[in-house]
Formats: sequence, structure tokens, C-alpha cells
Amino acid sequence: MAETYRGINHRAVKLRNRSTVFRIVRDVGPIARIDLARQTGLNAATVTNIVEELLAARLVEETGQGTSRVGRRPIFLEVNPSARLTLGLDLARDSITGAIVDLSGRIVERFAEPAGPWLDGAVVLSTVGAMVQRLLATLPAPDRQALLGIGIGAPGRVSFSSGRYLAPPAYGAWDGLALRQEVAARFGLPTYFDNNGNTSTLAELWFGAGQGIANFALLTVGTGVGGGLVLDGDLYHGAHDLAGELGHMSVNLAGPRCACGNYGCLEMYVAVPRVLAAVRAALMSGEPSALRAGARSADRLTLDDVIAAAGAGDDLATRIMADVARHLAAAMTNLFHAFDPELILIGRDLARASDLLLGPVRQEVQRRAMAVMRENFRLEVAALPDAPVIGAATLALREFFRAPLPDRHDIVA
Repeated sequence: MAETYRGINHRAVKLRNRSTVFRIVRDVGPIARIDLARQTGLNAATVTNIVEELLAARLVEETGQGTSRVGRRPIFLEVNPSARLTLGLDLARDSITGAIVDLSGRIVERFAEPAGPWLDGAVVLSTVGAMVQRLLATLPAPDRQALLGIGIGAPGRVSFSSGRYLAPPAYGAWDGLALRQEVAARFGLPTYFDNNGNTSTLAELWFGAGQGIANFALLTVGTGVGGGLVLDGDLYHGAHDLAGELGHMSVNLAGPRCACGNYGCLEMYVAVPRVLAAVRAALMSGEPSALRAGARSADRLTLDDVIAAAGAGDDLATRIMADVARHLAAAMTNLFHAFDPELILIGRDLARASDLLLGPVRQEVQRRAMAVMRENFRLEVAALPDAPVIGAATLALREFFRAPLPDRHDIVA
């Protein structure tokens, strides 16, 4: 049995209490000091001292007064969103997005541009460095002093703990790239690195549809299929930083072999390129469809074309989307039986087909799942279009909320 035996000294208690108060102000604010004391179990004097520290650092601000039948009216506290900033970068298969994000998750500045091909680690570092420089150039000197760090999300397998890329075959030139260490050394800022399925999940947990939910899963479906898991209120990485590879659950044991080495992976049936390939194959076989008469040739069809055709009742498009729904439902049933989440979210490209998919997926899960789980099944669309880059920035925000005002001797250069 794996256990950790670790005591807590006085300084650690002080830091933990400060973090607890700060996080509650973020999660619940506006909130009065007396309610902070009630929720934390700390005495009023301790809460007052912590709040004064946070006010002095401009991390929280007094925003109004409540009502009271007796005594002074309570003063409400909220996080000051502009007190600190973080940089987030999302590396996709053919693009890079960078953003400056404040403490509330609001994007202050955002740039997106085509990128790649990602031929080797030098190209990755050059592209990332150029985007960071572009973002920094928008900030006046005082705002640069407010920067907490840089968060980076990338496709494929990432070791969050080591900051290295564990590249799948499509990104073999990245294998072993110490991206976190290289960026931190160049810009002198704390840097964090994770899979962009995990960064999207973190964004939904902090600022989106997962707020206040202790256990949920996000399934992201675009060019590939990924996602992330939140267990007991925090992002779950697993023993080897490989949790959340939801696209590589087998949904057909006799299915085709995936590039990962497994057979019948979910990604083989619901990723956008696979959906479009199925439509093209049906058109080439002579199956009638309004898609054939459209202005686009078969090799220029998009997911939006298929969604529109299915919405209009086209038989071929409806059949293809029904097949996607069945495979999604099989994967979601596995998730429910394995993790018992309160909620499953669908994000990225396939979320645009929610009107077509959510109903059939729910029906299929109801048919497949254990009876005790059917009544508690929740399936929704992810709330944040910019979740990957907001979540990347949140990697740095999360560390700050854990230790918002570290003691001098706790600061490591």
C-alpha cells in the first residue's frame, strides 16, 4: 500500500490557510469576511490577517457592502483579476495560439497563426519563442512585472512532471524535447507543460462547464481524439502522466489497427478525418446524397457540410453521424463504469454537432449503462471555445493560487 507520511509545520499551515482563503474568494466571491470564517473554519482574527495581506498585495479588492440587521454591514471581497497575468500557448497540429490571461480566466490579448510542419525540436522552440515575444511586446513594463509564468499545451503525450514530450509517431521529431526547461531558461519565467486535452479540461474545471464539479471527464474530438479526467476536484495525470488518452479506448475489438498500436480505438471512428473519409467512401460507392450535388468536390468536404446535410435529413450524412453517436456512447459507457463521473463534456470540433449527437448518445448510454447509473447520466457541450489556450495559462494560475504570497525563504529562483 502506497502512503505518504509527511507532517505540516507552522509555516506550511500559514501558507495553506492563505491559499484556502484566496481560493474561496475566487470560487465564491463576492464574499464577506464572516462567511470566509464560516466556510474555512478559521477564527475571525486569522481570516482578517490573511485578507489584509491579500488586500495589501492587491490580489483581492473590496467591491461593495451587504445588508445587516444589526452592527456594521459586511464588506464583500472579490479577486482583483488584473493583479496578475499569465501567458498560455496551445500548439495544435497545424497552428499555434497564444494568449495573455488574467486571474479570472479572461483573455486580455490573443494571437493565432498557422504553424508547422513540426519537423524537429528546433522548429518547435523557434515557433514558441516567437509567439511569447509577440505577446510580451503588447505588455507595458508594469504589466510584465505581474506575469506569473507560461503554460504550454501540446498534442500527444506529455510528461507533466518532467516537462518533456513523449511523442507519438506523428510527432517523432519532438521525442524527448525538454520544452518546459528550454522556455523557462530563455524567458526567465516559471513554465508548465501539459497535453492540450488536459489543459482544456483544466480550463473547464476553473472557468467553464466543470466549475464546482468534483468528478468529470472531457472528450475532445477534432483531428484527433483526446481529453482529460477530473477526479476529486483536480486534474488526474495517472502514474506515468498518460491519463486522459480517451481516444485510444477500444470500442471495437475487431477494428482496424490504430497508430498507437491498439485496435478499434475510438479515434478511428469519430475523429473528423475519419468521419469525412467515411462520407467520401460512401459517395464513391454510389450512395445517393445531397452532399454529392453540393458545390464542393468530395475531397473538399468539411465537417460542417456533413452536419448541415444531416440536419437537413440527408440519409447518408444521418447514417454517418448515427454511427459516430454509437461509438461515442460506447466510450462514454466505459467512462461511466470505470470512473463514475458526474458529467461528461464534449469539446472541440464535434461539439458543433451537438444538436445531432447529444440525444442519440444519451439514448444509447441509457441502453448500455448499469441501471443505477442511468438516472445520473449528464452529457453536455464544453463551455469554452478557447479552452486549450486558457487552460494552458491556468497551469501557471493554479500554482499561484496554491501559494499566492509565499514567505521569502519559500521562494526558489
